[in-house]
Amino acid sequence: MGTGTLNDEFTEISKSLDVIEDRLPFVVDQDELGDAMCQAVELGHRSDALKARLALACTTNGVPAVHGQRTIGQYVAARTNSRSFDVDRVTKTAKWLRDYPILEAAFGNGLTLGHVEQLRKIDTTFDTHIKLRGDQQFFVDTAALCSFSGFVQVCAYWLVHIDPDGKEPTDQLEKNRFGIRTGTGGSGIFTGECDAITSQILRTAIDHEAEKIRKTDKESGIERTVGQRKAAALRALVERGFARKDGSFPVPLGNIVMSLEVAQWALETLAGADPGDHVPVHPTNVDGRCELVDGTPIHPFLAVQALGLINPDGTANPVTLRRYVMEADSRILDVSVNARIFPEWMRTGALVQSRGQCEVHGCDAPHSWLQIDHVQPVHHGGQTRFDNAEPECRPDNQAKGSTPDQTAWRDRPPPPRRKPRQRTSPLPEDDPDKTVF
Repeated sequence: MGTGTLNDEFTEISKSLDVIEDRLPFVVDQDELGDAMCQAVELGHRSDALKARLALACTTNGVPAVHGQRTIGQYVAARTNSRSFDVDRVTKTAKWLRDYPILEAAFGNGLTLGHVEQLRKIDTTFDTHIKLRGDQQFFVDTAALCSFSGFVQVCAYWLVHIDPDGKEPTDQLEKNRFGIRTGTGGSGIFTGECDAITSQILRTAIDHEAEKIRKTDKESGIERTVGQRKAAALRALVERGFARKDGSFPVPLGNIVMSLEVAQWALETLAGADPGDHVPVHPTNVDGRCELVDGTPIHPFLAVQALGLINPDGTANPVTLRRYVMEADSRILDVSVNARIFPEWMRTGALVQSRGQCEVHGCDAPHSWLQIDHVQPVHHGGQTRFDNAEPECRPDNQAKGSTPDQTAWRDRPPPPRRKPRQRTSPLPEDDPDKTVF
C-alpha cells in the first residue's frame, strides 16, 4: 500500500494512461489491440465502482456541506465539467448497494454498473427487496457466466419466478404516458404510449384538423408533408384547448429571448441581404442571445418565424413582445412591486437572466423544477423586488430554508475549479479555422 495521498495515486494512474496513449499509434497487432480494448473496458468498470465508493465517502464525510453545496454532484459539477446528475446517480447506486453486501463486494469485479442498475430496476417492492437479498450470489454468478443481454433476460425470468400470484406484472396495459424531450437544436422529441381508445381519439382529432390545414394550404399555395400537417394540427388543437373563451392564454405558451442585433440580422438576411460568414450569436455576449426562456439556443430564423415577423403564408401569430434592458453581464435592471408573490413578468425576467437554470452552483435540475423565491425571506424584511428574486429548483429552495441575511447564490463565489493536467496540441497562431468564444 502506498504512503502518498489519493491524489498522488491518481497522478500515477494518469501517467500510465499517458504512456498507453503515446504507444497506441504504433501498435498494429490485432490480438494486442483487442486485448487492450477489453482491459480498458474492464478498467472502466472498476473506475465506475471506485467512483461510486468515493461519492458515498464524500457524502458521508460532509464534503458538499463544507462548501455550501447540497449534493456531491453539485460540488463536482462546480469544480469540473461534469454533470451533477451523473455523479448523484452513482451516489444513489452506492447507497442502494449498502443493503446488499455481496453485490457491493462484487461491484467492479465481475459486476458492472450496468448489472447493478438493472438489479435496481427490479427492486421495486418490499417482497422483491427481501428475495433479492437472498439471491445475491445467484446474480453475481449469473453475471460472470452470460452476456449482459442474457443477464437482463434472467432478471425478467426471476421476477416471474418469484411472483406466482401475479402481484408484480412487468407490463401494465392500462398505463398511459407521454413526454417531450429536447433534441438537437432545441427540437422536441415525442415519447409515449397509450391505450387503444385514447389512440383512436388522438388519431381522429389530429387527422380531422390536418385535413382542414391541407385545404387551407392548397388555397394558399403552401406545400407541406403529411407529417408536417399533423404536427401543425397537434399544435393547433393544443392552443385552441388551452385558450380562454376570449382567445387569450392563462400564461404564455412560449417565450423567446432574442437580442435586437440578432433580430435585425435575421430580418435583413431573410430579406435578401448578405448573411456574412457566421450567425451573430454567442453563448456569453448579451447582444448575441437567441434562445428559449429555459436557455435552449435556437436559430434566429426560427425565432422570427415563431414571433410572426415572417410567416410562410404572410400572417402574424398572436404574440406579445416584451422589452428587457440588460447590463453587460446579462443582469436585468431592477423593478419592484408591492406584492408578496412575484408577478409573471418578473418571474419571466428572472428565468431570462438565469437562462432557465437553478442558480445554485453545479445544479443541473430541469427547467420544470424551478421556483422563483425571495433571497431575503418576506417575514424577515425581504421585498418583492427583482434583485431579491432567484430561480432555484424545488430541492435547493427547500434546503435553503427561511433563515435571514441570505446571499443570492449568483453572488456567492463558487468552489475553486479543479485544473487537471491536460495533454493538448496547441493550434498555430495563424490557423484560420480556429474559433474562439
